Amino acid sequence: MPLSNTKLQMRGLYPATVAVYNDDFSLDVEATRTHLASVAAVSGVKGLVVTGMLAEVLELTSEEEVEIVKIACSVRKEGQLIIAGLMERNPDLAVKQAKALKAAGADALLVFPPYELRSYRKLLSDEAEMVKYFSRLDDEAAIPLIVFQYPPASAAAYPINILERLADIPGVVGVKAATGTVEAYYDIWDKLKDKISVLAAVDSPPLREMLLYGAHGALIGISTITPQHWVKLLEATEAKDVARTDAIFDKICRPLMASVFENQKPTRATHETACVKEALVQLGEIPSARIRPPAVPVTESIAQEIREALIASELLQGEAVR
Repeated sequence: MPLSNTKLQMRGLYPATVAVYNDDFSLDVEATRTHLASVAAVSGVKGLVVTGMLAEVLELTSEEEVEIVKIACSVRKEGQLIIAGLMERNPDLAVKQAKALKAAGADALLVFPPYELRSYRKLLSDEAEMVKYFSRLDDEAAIPLIVFQYPPASAAAYPINILERLADIPGVVGVKAATGTVEAYYDIWDKLKDKISVLAAVDSPPLREMLLYGAHGALIGISTITPQHWVKLLEATEAKDVARTDAIFDKICRPLMASVFENQKPTRATHETACVKEALVQLGEIPSARIRPPAVPVTESIAQEIREALIASELLQGEAVR
């Protein structure tokens, strides 16, 4: 569905990628490069999302974020976008880091809610403040912006009227609709689909209904695990081929969502990134599932659960080798 303006239009799959670490928790540049290159090499991947939550943005330094963007730019295929996560509460620091990420080669920024802390959450519902924040990024950094919409249950989601207003800002080109519920997603799609790119963004079963209802694409972390299957899922939902959608979803997506992301209804302290990395280790994609403290790594029982899901999905044959 073409937009009625000249904004950057995003279509297809944008996997959120991980950062790989050495034994001393420093960035493993070559392993990270190999991981990003592997995802970029999959036909149908329209761009790489780096320095996001799955890449442990809370633990990365500003300098590491810039380095990862440069690595991504070195391995991307022609036409692929490099989307960098931007998580800053202070507007001055946000502009500074946005400029640095742009200079490193980022094509767009995935902007996390700047005021998700409890004492400032009310600002997310203040139209003037949020328009000011995004307009300043647009004016001073001059790079396309993607709004990260959290689920309503997070208490850090923008009201729909704020999203509509942000969509009017020239530099705002998309929304990562991580709404959690299909009802909240439907509202975003219905009201924003003709203004900006709407990217479905849940790592849980509601993704099926969201994609079939309507989506310009998907920006999801779980798709960094065998992205070729998620490309096929998007192709099936875009064609409204329900039978093919269900076949892919039931065989590949559901087992991974349950074992890696607990269907986004977590009961364990283990970080989701650790689980994604564990899956990639078992598939031979990266050398280590190591994550930076204080994030909690996988246990043997969780590793076994992920292994069983990979085998059930026929992504892994027999026993995994760690």
